[in-house]
Amino acid sequence: MSFKTLKRRIAFVALSALAAGSLSVATSPVANAADGEVMISLVASNTGSAITSTTQANARQVGWVTATNTVGVASADLLTLASSDAQTGICLSTCSMAFEIENEADNTGLSVVITGGTLSGMDDIGAGETPLLLNASRTTAQLTTGTTNSSLVGIATAGSGVSTMQVSFFRGTGISSLATATAGTLLGSLTVTIAAASASGTFSAANSSIFTQIPYAAGATASGLLGYDNTSRIPNGQRGAIYVSLKDPYTAAITTGTVTATATNGSFVNINDGAPAAGHDYAAVSAFDSETDLAGGDAYITVTQPVANTAGTTTVTITLDGVVIATKTLNWNGDIASISVDTANSYSIFTNGDTAGTTTAAIRGIRYVVKDAAGNPVTISSAPTLTGATGSMVGASLTTTTTTSTLQDSSTGYGLATMAIPSSALNGAGTYKLRVQNASGANIDSAAVNATVSNGGTDSFTVSWDKTTYAPGELATLTISGKDVYGNKIGDGTPLTGLSLSVSTGFTAVGSALTATSIFEGGVVTAKYAAGNTDGAYSYSVDLNTGTPQSASVGAINIKSSGVVSNAEVLSAIVKLIASINKQIRALQKSIRR
Repeated sequence: MSFKTLKRRIAFVALSALAAGSLSVATSPVANAADGEVMISLVASNTGSAITSTTQANARQVGWVTATNTVGVASADLLTLASSDAQTGICLSTCSMAFEIENEADNTGLSVVITGGTLSGMDDIGAGETPLLLNASRTTAQLTTGTTNSSLVGIATAGSGVSTMQVSFFRGTGISSLATATAGTLLGSLTVTIAAASASGTFSAANSSIFTQIPYAAGATASGLLGYDNTSRIPNGQRGAIYVSLKDPYTAAITTGTVTATATNGSFVNINDGAPAAGHDYAAVSAFDSETDLAGGDAYITVTQPVANTAGTTTVTITLDGVVIATKTLNWNGDIASISVDTANSYSIFTNGDTAGTTTAAIRGIRYVVKDAAGNPVTISSAPTLTGATGSMVGASLTTTTTTSTLQDSSTGYGLATMAIPSSALNGAGTYKLRVQNASGANIDSAAVNATVSNGGTDSFTVSWDKTTYAPGELATLTISGKDVYGNKIGDGTPLTGLSLSVSTGFTAVGSALTATSIFEGGVVTAKYAAGNTDGAYSYSVDLNTGTPQSASVGAINIKSSGVVSNAEVLSAIVKLIASINKQIRALQKSIRR
C-alpha cells in the first residue's frame, strides 16, 4: 500500500467518524486486508449508526446478531471474504453493515450489488480512479480504477419489511459501468436473514443435542458423541452418561446460564464442564448438580446406579436457567442372579475327543443366558465355566477363546460357547452345569443339562420317510438316523461322510440338497422333497460310510391323487364283483333244487 493511499484512508476515517459524531482515538491495531478481500465489521456501533473505515478497528455495524456459517468468520469482530465465500448470518431490522473491498490492482473495476437493501457512504480510497457511480435506487455501485489502485468502502442497510438482504462484491477488468457491475470475479457475498428480535443465547431444542451415551466403567472416561439416545440397559456397576450441547436458534453455542441435573430413585449426578476426564464420575455424590458458564456450550452428565448390584431406573431432569430442557430415563441391570442353557438352540450330543471344535459345525454350539434378579439379560465380562459334570461328561470343559466363544451382552441377550470333550473311554449319557460368578464372587450355577457323548464314528444308520404315500405337491420328509458302535446317537455336527443319495424323479428336492458335508443334529439329518403330479411308486437309495459294513437302504414311496382310481383298484373291484355274482348264482341254484 502506498504512503499516499494510507494518508487518504486515514483522512477518510477521520471524516467518517466526525460526520457520525464519534471521532475518537483508535486503541486497536490496524487490520491489514489482503488484496482482493472483502472485510465486514462485526463491531457494534455505540452511536446507532454504521461507520465505514479502511482501518477495520474503527468500522462499526448496527443490528448484527450472529453468523450462521463459518466460511468468512476470521474473528469475533470481522468477516473476511475471498474466493467467492458465501457468508450467512442473522440481523435485526436495523441491520446496517460497513464493508471495504481491498484492491491493490491497477486498471480494474470494483462493484457492489445489493438486494433487499440500499447502499450508502460509498467512497473510493486511492488515486487516479474514475468517478464512483451509484444507480438511482442505490442498489448498485461501481468504481473503475485508473493507473493507480483504489479500494472501495460503504454501508449496506436492510430495507423496510424485507426478510433477507444479500450483498455481493465483485472485482475485474470487465467492470466498467453500472451495466457491467457483475462482469468481474465474485469476491464474496453476505446473506442475512432479518429477525424481528434477537434470539441469540436463547435455547433451541432443534439445534441442541442432549442424548444418553455409551455407559462406562467407574473411574474411566466417558466417550463418544452419539446423535441419538443409547437405550441399551447399563451394565451393573457402570455409569450412565448424558452429552449436552446447547445451541441457540442461530446454532451458536450457549456458554452462559445455569445448567442443572436432578436424578430420581437414589442415583447421583455430576455435570462435567466440557470434555469429561477419568474419575469425574466419583464427583457424583448427590442427586442434584449445577454448572454455570459451560465451555463451548458442552457438558457431560455422569449418572450413578440407583442401588448397587440391583436392577433399577432413574429419570434425570435437565434445566437451563430454571427451565426444563430435557428428561432422560436410564435403566440398569442388576448383578448376576441366574444362568441357564438354551437347550432348544444348543447341541446336546458331543463327540469323544472333540477338544476345541474339531467338528467345525460344533463351534459355539452351546447357547446360554445370564440374567439378573429382575429377569434382565446382563452383560458379562468373563466366560462361563463347566461344573458338576457326571457320566460321560466328566472331564469336559468350555473353550474360552474368541474363536470358540462369544460373551453375552445385554443387548444380544445370550452368549455362545464351545464344548470340549477329551479323548477317553467315556460315552453315553451324562450331565453338566454352567457356572458364572456375580460381583461379590459368589458362584451361580445353571440347572443340570442332559447330554450324550458319542464315540465318534457312524457305525450304523437307518432311513425313514414320514409317510408311505403322498398326494401330488405334498412335502415328504426323509430322515437319516445315525448311531455309533455303542448305540449312541451320532454327535451333533458330524458330517454324512460317504453319503450316496438318490430319489426317483417323481420327487424333487426342496431347499438345500443333502451332501457329504451335511451334518447330524440330535442324531438325525432330514431333507424335504415335493411329490410330483404323476401317480406311481418311486424308488430311493441311501448309503453312508459305516464302521460295521452296511448295505444301502433302498425302498419305494408312492404318489397317489385323491379321488383317482388306479388300474389295480379297478381289477380288484372286478374280481370282487365276479365273486359276488358267483355266490348269488349258487344261492339261486340251491333254492331252485328245493
